[in-house]
Amino acid sequence: MNRKERRARDRQIKKSKKKKTDVGQKLGLFDLLPAECMICSAEFDKKNKEQVMTWNVVVREKEKVVRVYCPTCWDKAQKIITEIAEKQNENTD
Repeated sequence: MNRKERRARDRQIKKSKKKKTDVGQKLGLFDLLPAECMICSAEFDKKNKEQVMTWNVVVREKEKVVRVYCPTCWDKAQKIITEIAEKQNENTD
């Protein structure tokens, strides 16, 4: 095995270790998943497949904060954000 091959192998090993730690960190944050919507306090069931697929989860890795939003609250927030962006665009024009 020549020098070039050893370096390539070492890079691959580093990449695989990094991926494993990233997944481990994200799974570690799964324990912080709240049991209710952050806005309306509607109950969130981690075991309910429909809720898991439709609710929105926001993860702040640096702060180690996980927030859950129901579809209704998420849609309202998205509408408010688009309205604000439109108003800002009108003001700049």
